[in-house]
Amino acid sequence: MKSYPIIENVTLSNSSITNEIYPLIKSIRSDWTSLNTRLVTFTEGLTNIILGVFDNRTPDDDSNALIVKIYGIQIELFIDRQAEINAMIKFHEHGVFSQRVLIQFNNGIIYEFAPGKTCSRDDVREENISKLIAIKLAEIHNIPVEETEQPYIILILRQFLKLLDKNSFDLSSIISDIDIIEERILPRLIPNPKYGQDLVLCHNDLLVKNIIYNNKNQTISFIDFEFTNLNYALFDIANHFIEYAVVEDADFTIYPSHDEQKKWLKIYFQGVGVGV
Repeated sequence: MKSYPIIENVTLSNSSITNEIYPLIKSIRSDWTSLNTRLVTFTEGLTNIILGVFDNRTPDDDSNALIVKIYGIQIELFIDRQAEINAMIKFHEHGVFSQRVLIQFNNGIIYEFAPGKTCSRDDVREENISKLIAIKLAEIHNIPVEETEQPYIILILRQFLKLLDKNSFDLSSIISDIDIIEERILPRLIPNPKYGQDLVLCHNDLLVKNIIYNNKNQTISFIDFEFTNLNYALFDIANHFIEYAVVEDADFTIYPSHDEQKKWLKIYFQGVGVGV
């Protein structure tokens, strides 16, 4: 039985990936060639090049499809690539998501495709989809973790600041604000730890387009785990609610109503084993 991910000393180039990809995936898809597959470029990625490899012989079944992720230049300065891979491995081991990381190469990874459609801001408001999202997020937050001293939100903010040119920006007020958030605000947000103050494994980037709905199987998958790390559970929830308005052409009039939030939270807290 193979152990994944397979480590390959290969560097892919987007300009010649048509020729390079098939030797790379031979160990996991031995009969795939340019003649019986198709490459699809996904345009949603902001920092990476994302491609799908699909088997033309099974047009109605994408279960064996692959996603090729080529890392953006210098993105590793603020994204921990190994943490991303470790999170995906952990999700698969705990049965939260089915897609495995199959190959790790010098400048990217290849992992299994999650069949379904990317959600829109209308989709996430649908009662059945909303319920599935709440249940799935609870499953993530229930994964056992080793706690650290700081939530990821603080770590990543400080990491971003390190990348800025201090000669071009006055960062003193921003640094002061982060100190206040860390020392005074976050510890007081939730008076009862069981409702979300404890650190859990969070997705940390629940854009609606990072949520995949499979109508056939009535399942939800999340994608894009670049920022997955320990954080406050309620950060993931608040982030998801905010994303109802979407990043582009944001419309906060469609932020979930009090009743929508209450219904969603009831399902979520039942999933994490907290009575409400």
